[in-house]
Amino acid sequence: MIKELLHSFPRLLEQKINALLDEAEPSPAKAFQLYKACQRESLWMDSFEKFSEHLNHFFGLPKSERRKSDLDQFLDRPAHAALYEDFQLNFRNALVDSRAVLDIASWAHHLMRVSYKSDSAVISSEVLLKTLHYITNPPLFEKSQDIKFEDFCSAWKKIVFKLFGKKYDSELHRILNELQWFNTQIKTEEAIQERFIPGIYLTQTEIDWTTAVQQAVIENAPIPKFPLSRGPQKQRLIDLERTISLYKVVQTTKLPELIKHRDNIRATILDRCQSLLRERAR
Repeated sequence: MIKELLHSFPRLLEQKINALLDEAEPSPAKAFQLYKACQRESLWMDSFEKFSEHLNHFFGLPKSERRKSDLDQFLDRPAHAALYEDFQLNFRNALVDSRAVLDIASWAHHLMRVSYKSDSAVISSEVLLKTLHYITNPPLFEKSQDIKFEDFCSAWKKIVFKLFGKKYDSELHRILNELQWFNTQIKTEEAIQERFIPGIYLTQTEIDWTTAVQQAVIENAPIPKFPLSRGPQKQRLIDLERTISLYKVVQTTKLPELIKHRDNIRATILDRCQSLLRERAR
């Protein structure tokens, strides 16, 4: 389990860092800038204090549920799309929850400490927290959103060098090389999935039958016959039908040498149904 988590560490870390913005609030300077922008566009004529209350409510909504209509409700009239874009936060104008940052640092430290069976200074909670602080409070020349694992690695190396010079270079490089290899594997797997070409074309009748077979096996119900009298014509569907025939035999047999294969045949049918439905042309 730990090894699997370490393999996924680069992508999980990216997600955790970028998710900090989903629950962030505007900094005081950003809130005032939004207030003045709305005033210039004659969208808000009341006080900054009242504007801030509405702003807090808007950013208190889960990111996935925030809509332009939620913003327009408290303004004097709907904002135009370009101004609405100004309400999107980045690490340069957002207040990020310091406890959430600490939680990420603790999670990363624990995962690497257990995986590498090491208490090295380069994976200490202090170093990782400083790295995350650098990312979430970026200097002008650094990215302020859409953080990638490469950005984390770059910040990590800068923090380690700032604290220890080159003392732990070999150890840091060893860990970075493995994690960057994991990141390369993840990217390769994702690229393959994006380029995936469906493996089979199914008619609606064939789709319906495959779906019905899958559901019947899940529910231990009678498996329907193929609806056309000539039977399936595609090799993968023919193979599925043959496996179903074998499954019906082991369901009724009393022979121990056949009964022991029942669960494996059932799993094979489900796997073939899932593959057909997943890989079909759409």
